Amino acid sequence: MSEYNISLRYANALMNLAEEKNILDSVFSDAELIFNTLSKNREIRTLLSSPVIRGEKKLSIMNEIFVNYISKDSKNFIEFVIGKGREEYLFPIYKKFIELRDEKMGFVNVDVTTAIELSEGQIKLITKKLEEFTRKKVRTDIKTDQKIIGGFLIKIKDTVLDASVKHQLELLRKTLIKEKTTVS
Repeated sequence: MSEYNISLRYANALMNLAEEKNILDSVFSDAELIFNTLSKNREIRTLLSSPVIRGEKKLSIMNEIFVNYISKDSKNFIEFVIGKGREEYLFPIYKKFIELRDEKMGFVNVDVTTAIELSEGQIKLITKKLEEFTRKKVRTDIKTDQKIIGGFLIKIKDTVLDASVKHQLELLRKTLIKEKTTVS
């Protein structure tokens, strides 16, 4: 079974559990903490995927890390996943769970890259336009990258809107090369 299928199956199970017990906000908060911790700590992810380290030791380490920070239901879920021998998938499971929860709540994460620093007013305007475009509540992650020269680059899930000057120059270059080879 693929990583995608496994993470989706377990994320759906966690979502169903949270909805049944009416603890979605608590589980989501725990999921963000666990996901961010695993995201920032490659050593823990390596430990979880190691076939040499036994499941009990992995569970002990996870409990030690999160003992005072997550709910009993979240601890039980981690124990369940490790008990099934799927601990190497904890990171993608929590990533998928966060995506499912965001989708359920009508949120979408959008990465916006611009060549210059944006003002607060510009950020609000972009966010408003993106909410109109997606018809969802938008969380924007604004970055600057002078390499794009001007314009912007927007990523919404798998969709990329590239209105950067760098991209436009690249398209122009390709067009000119194509015309030059057809004329010759």
